[in-house]
Amino acid sequence: MEWGETPRRVSAMSGGARWRPLGPWMPWVAAALMCAVLLAAAFIIRRSALESSTLVVRGMSTVMMNAGLEAFREGTGVPSQQQLDAFLEAHREGGLRYVAIFEDGRVMASAGVGSVGEYQEGLVMRIEGGRGRVIHRLRKPKPVEAVAAANGTPAAVDGGAAPVDGRRNLRIGYEFEPVTASELKERSQGMLVVAVVSCVGILALAFAFSRSLAQREALALELERGRRLAALGTMSAVLAHELRNPLASLKGHSQLLAERVERDEVLRPKADRIVNEAVRLEQLTNDLLAFVRSGELRRTGTDPNEVLRAAVEATGEANVEAHYLPGRERWELDAGRFQQALENVLRNAVQVSPEGRRVEVDVAREGSSLVFVVRDHGPGIPRGDEERIFEPFVTGRLRGVGLGLAITRRIVELHGGSISARTRAEGGAEFRLIVPARGG
Repeated sequence: MEWGETPRRVSAMSGGARWRPLGPWMPWVAAALMCAVLLAAAFIIRRSALESSTLVVRGMSTVMMNAGLEAFREGTGVPSQQQLDAFLEAHREGGLRYVAIFEDGRVMASAGVGSVGEYQEGLVMRIEGGRGRVIHRLRKPKPVEAVAAANGTPAAVDGGAAPVDGRRNLRIGYEFEPVTASELKERSQGMLVVAVVSCVGILALAFAFSRSLAQREALALELERGRRLAALGTMSAVLAHELRNPLASLKGHSQLLAERVERDEVLRPKADRIVNEAVRLEQLTNDLLAFVRSGELRRTGTDPNEVLRAAVEATGEANVEAHYLPGRERWELDAGRFQQALENVLRNAVQVSPEGRRVEVDVAREGSSLVFVVRDHGPGIPRGDEERIFEPFVTGRLRGVGLGLAITRRIVELHGGSISARTRAEGGAEFRLIVPARGG
């Protein structure tokens, strides 16, 4: 039953083809693809919204410029304050917040709250602080004749002084809030936030689904193991029961025969071999009965040190180096059965360790659990067989049927604990038997 070589299956029992669910990584792949598509779509929409908002701002600046030229088309000089206030109110819903008339950088009249920034010559459109700003001439210069006609004076002749257009040096500036563009940006930002939150939700669902798949697979494996163990237990119980009486008769008669031929140098070795084989078969039946035994534990307040000491003595103190708890403690254990579990592990450890190397076993408390650690100096456990060695009828030895570790796991699990095995970095195998406090 033991480790150190490539395990071989002694029993030919097979559970048949078994469905295995998809690996727990599949939900993560699907979630990653969904998140990638969702985020890509959100970023594309946001980029389009930003580009559209820029176009909207430019369109609004053109609309403002045309509205200003139309509103202040008539008249000369600086528009009145009433005209500016009326213009601001007429376009406030469109986002206009400030309008000013200035000449050579000096503000002549204004309405609203804001600023058009530093004066620049020519038509200028800027976006600063989330607001758009436009500066342009109040109107295009008119021909001299048109100016003279508007003022009611004749045009200059032969180099005489010509009338001057009172608006040819005036500039008008607007500061407007691009409401539509801001809404586009906010909505695209909101969609991006929704996409990120959705991705978080998708990943959370993938995590929950992968855990569900893992638990489902673990449950399927556990149900399969339980079914196989039940079948093996039934078979083992029948075999043990049917073999026990014939073996008892065979063993008794072979022992009598060995006594009668004690002085016969030819027959005595043969008789002794019959006795030894009968004893081995008897041990096999006892192992089979121990394997199928699953009754209630007889827990009593037991000192773990005493259980370990009895297991070490049964294994051989010369082969085992034990380290005990520093003080006496009482632990709810079935002392006899837990001693059997420790003996199984210790015997295996002694068998795989080189001659002269002692097996080490420790018992300690870790939190609310009792932990037994057995370390040998053998070749270790083949990679991937850390769980398989605990299955019944798996062994790497030519003699033995591979029930010791299976019995050990059954006993530890009946105590509500667990057993695990690994290969140590420095060589050899390490077994950990963990028993929680009763009710823990």
